[in-house]
Amino acid sequence: MGKVLQILQPYEATLKIAYDDYFKLLYRAKLLPKARLVGNHFIARKVFRASGRKTAVQKIVQWFWKNFKGEVGLAHKVLTINDPYNEVVYGAGFLCNDPLNKYLDKETTVRVIKLSNGKLMQEERKGSIHHPPNSVKRVKRRRKYNRNIAPRVSISSTGTLYYRITLIPQISREGMIIQKRKIQNIRLDAREVDDALKEITERGLDQINEKNTLRAFKVI
Repeated sequence: MGKVLQILQPYEATLKIAYDDYFKLLYRAKLLPKARLVGNHFIARKVFRASGRKTAVQKIVQWFWKNFKGEVGLAHKVLTINDPYNEVVYGAGFLCNDPLNKYLDKETTVRVIKLSNGKLMQEERKGSIHHPPNSVKRVKRRRKYNRNIAPRVSISSTGTLYYRITLIPQISREGMIIQKRKIQNIRLDAREVDDALKEITERGLDQINEKNTLRAFKVI
């Protein structure tokens, strides 16, 4: 049975190298093909072939470190790789640290952030040789807290009422915590405070809370 022919696609790596660093390469006879001066940087491009962008990224990064060994800076600061076949797509399973989604050029970065509808943003951390940052990161959402409106009763931003009960009481001995408190917010069907208090009594939630709280005194 013959071997399956694997189609290799071209991917372009772009290096943005500082003026002084480029001439260090010349001194060591490590030339880059068709590098051109743009401002105070040299821009060099090199095409690699791979079966997909993820494989291309891994291949190009290995080539970068093998050939330059950090002489022109950290890979994530000087290297970008294009996405000519739109393989970088935001979805439910999108991972910022997947090699497929790293070393994005400006065009791809703008596109994937737009596709995320505000869930992604450009990574701004500097990173290090052992902890390189990703090209994009998830936007941290401000956590919404419930507001207390009665003893152990709180209301969420959407108007849902909750009753907080103690599942496991906190137990301390001689100033040392030997058992941490565990609580749970029980969702109520009521929409008004007076109705919520009646529901708590009818469901026996206050009795459950009292019973679990008293367990701490029995242990002590």
